[in-house]
Amino acid sequence: MPGERAAAAPGQTSITIPGIGRQGGEYPWSFFNAITPGYFEALRIPIQAGRDFTWDDWGAAQERGLVNETLVREYLKGESPVGRLVGQGRESTPHIEIIGVFASTRYENVRGQVPRQTFVSMGGVRMRTFSGMTVYARTDRDPRQVMPLLRDEVRRVDPNLVVSDMRTLDSQRDMRLSNERMLSVLSTAFALLATLLAVVGLYGVLAFVVTQRTREIGIRMALGAEQRNVIRLVLNEVIALFAFGIFAGVLVGIGGGRFVESQLFGVNADDPCVFALSGAALLAAALVAAFVPAWKASRIDPIRALR
Repeated sequence: MPGERAAAAPGQTSITIPGIGRQGGEYPWSFFNAITPGYFEALRIPIQAGRDFTWDDWGAAQERGLVNETLVREYLKGESPVGRLVGQGRESTPHIEIIGVFASTRYENVRGQVPRQTFVSMGGVRMRTFSGMTVYARTDRDPRQVMPLLRDEVRRVDPNLVVSDMRTLDSQRDMRLSNERMLSVLSTAFALLATLLAVVGLYGVLAFVVTQRTREIGIRMALGAEQRNVIRLVLNEVIALFAFGIFAGVLVGIGGGRFVESQLFGVNADDPCVFALSGAALLAAALVAAFVPAWKASRIDPIRALR
C-alpha cells in the first residue's frame, strides 16, 4: 500500500506582504495550494527553513503556510520569512503565518522559470470551497497494482466521490514532453540520414580522387612507398577535411543549440560531452568511408599504373 498520501488544490492570486509594494508595475502574486500534511514528504520536496505542516495545523484558528525559495528570493531579498504574516489577495489583511520555506520546484510545466508558490494548510473554510483536489501517493509497489486499491479506498470513504485521471508522475511528465520527444526522434532520424549521405558522398569523392591520382600513387610505390604510406596519404586528406568540418559544425552547433535549448527541456547547448561524442562518431564514420578507397589505392600495381 502507499507509504505517504497528500492532497492539494491549486490556485493563483495576488498576495499582500507587509512592506512590499508593486514591483515592475505589478502587485506581488503567487500560486496558492491548500495541502494536507505529508505533501512534501510524498513528493520528496525538502523543507529548507522552518517546519512542515502537522495535523495540528488542520483547521487551526491561525492559518499557516509555507513559501518556496523563489518567492523569498524575489520579494524578501533572501530574508527569512518564518514568523511573518502575509495576506491572500491584493491589499488584504495579513492573516497567514509563514512557518517554513520549501525548495523551489516546477509547477505548471517542465520548461520556463520556477514560479512563486505559497502552500497553506487544507481544512476548515478552504476545504468547503474546493470543487476537486489532487491526491498524491508514494508506493514501493507497481503503481498499476496500487491504483485500483486507492480507488476502492475512496469508494469506501464516500461512494459519491469521483476518482479520475489516475496516473503516475512519470506518465504525467511524458505527456508534457510528448512534443519534445517527437521532435527529438525526428531530429535524430534526420541527423542519421544526413550522416549516411555525408559518408556516401565522402566515399564517392575519395574514390574519384584516388582514380585521378592513380599515376602519382604508382610512382610513389615504384620509388619505394609501402602500403601503409599510401593509406596514410589518403587518410590525411580526410583528416584535413574532417577538422575543417568539425570547426564549422561546432560554430553552427553552438549557435543553433541556443534555439534548441529554448525548445527542449533538459537540453544544454554547451554540453561538452555531446560535442565530444558527436565529433568521435563523425570521425569514425569519416574513417570508415575513407578506408575502402585508401585500401584500394594501396593495392595499385605500380607497373599497370605507370603504363
